[in-house]
Amino acid sequence: ILRGFPPVTPYVGVSPTFCYLLKRKKPLCCLQLSQVCDHCTYRTAKNYNWPNRCIILAADYASNGIYNFIVPLRAHFHSPQTLRPIVLLLEKKPHPAFLDAISWFPLVYWMLGSIDDLDDLLRAGINLADSVVVVNKESSNSAEEDYLADCNTIVAVQTMFKLFPSVRIITELSQSCNMRFMQFRARDAYALHLSKMEKREKDRGSHISYMFRLPFAAGNVFSASMLDTLLYQVRLYDNF
Repeated sequence: ILRGFPPVTPYVGVSPTFCYLLKRKKPLCCLQLSQVCDHCTYRTAKNYNWPNRCIILAADYASNGIYNFIVPLRAHFHSPQTLRPIVLLLEKKPHPAFLDAISWFPLVYWMLGSIDDLDDLLRAGINLADSVVVVNKESSNSAEEDYLADCNTIVAVQTMFKLFPSVRIITELSQSCNMRFMQFRARDAYALHLSKMEKREKDRGSHISYMFRLPFAAGNVFSASMLDTLLYQVRLYDNF
């Protein structure tokens, strides 16, 4: 492993970042976590026996946002001994240009799968993971109503929350009002008190009533619409 600038930037507008790279890029066949090739016979994350717990990113397809997610985790200010493996759990096969770009980074893998399938999660190493980042499914949201757009993500994340309580799950939702369904616990007196407080804030006309929810306060859930609003306000009031 050496430090330098990524030789391949697959997207326009990506600023070069000084980070850890491989001396020779990894063959594309070795990037697939669960695929046996001539260089590697491992099929699950457990077989790799990584010294550090991994980070799983679940998305429907590869995009420039995923590339920008990888780069800070391989930045030069990290210690080489603390680098965590990154597993991309994608529902669609990435473009060869994207695979060529990530092949220069150490300990980065991808596999076809979905968070709805428990076997895919186990192969990706969720029982060995430090964090799981769930990206909002943009391709399926366009056909759904606003309040139902996050239903599949909420059900899948709630299942992971119950089966793997020690894993930190960070979820992106399209609608901020759906944050109240995240990490739901039945017969929880404190959660019931927070829901009543949230209702009072809504009655007052507040648009940030979800800020009292524990998953949001802990950084375990965020909304793309909320970030768009903040960026718009920064752009609109940049002189103040």
